[in-house]
Amino acid sequence: MALGYALGQDSNNGNGNGMWGGDGWWAIILFAMIFGWGNGGWGGFGGNGGINSPAGQGALTRADLCSEFNFNDLQNGVRGIQQGICDSTFALNNSINNGFHGVDTAVCNLGYQTQMGFNSLGAQMAQCCCDTQTAIQGVRYDMATQACDTRNLIQSTTRDIIDGQNANTRAILDFLTQDKISSLQAENQSLKLAASQANQNSYLTATLDAQTSELIRRINPMPVPAYQVPAPYPYCGAYNNGCGCGC
Repeated sequence: MALGYALGQDSNNGNGNGMWGGDGWWAIILFAMIFGWGNGGWGGFGGNGGINSPAGQGALTRADLCSEFNFNDLQNGVRGIQQGICDSTFALNNSINNGFHGVDTAVCNLGYQTQMGFNSLGAQMAQCCCDTQTAIQGVRYDMATQACDTRNLIQSTTRDIIDGQNANTRAILDFLTQDKISSLQAENQSLKLAASQANQNSYLTATLDAQTSELIRRINPMPVPAYQVPAPYPYCGAYNNGCGCGC
């Protein structure tokens, strides 16, 4: 700003337009004016006193003193710009670092959350598989139990049917056997009675025959003719109704 006053420029008109402001051209022009032209340098384009000038001999004019102050202000401004650039660079670097750190943290958190999600999903899948296996085992156990109960029921029912058939068969066979035995017993009894009756009849007949023969022998033994002859009086007493001697 001091350099601007020294050059006769308004501090509010030359800033940032590429002329005498803070764009850097004023530093080049200043060095050219001090060291390259006329009496402001060490000989320049015409000498004008050269090293023998008051400025060359160490005497300072108001313009030289003002130039030195302006150059000092210029150095301070450049130094402030450098510090501002450094501060801006440091702040930008910190912002970038913080941004990347935030991105890294977000990526890490995202990876951690993703890993946790995969772990939770894996645990749920494992639990689901375990539950499914347990359910399958339960179904298999129930099926095996039901099959065993069904087989036992079929065996018990079949045994009951067979036992019933055997009992019915035994009852029928027992009835037939008893009926056969009764029939045989009745027939045997009938045969026994018939045999006994025949024996009794034979005994009675034999007894009667023996008694008759004994009576006949004792009453009158009669000669036994050699041949049969008719009775000499076959019609005696036919008309007297059997009265008299009866011959």
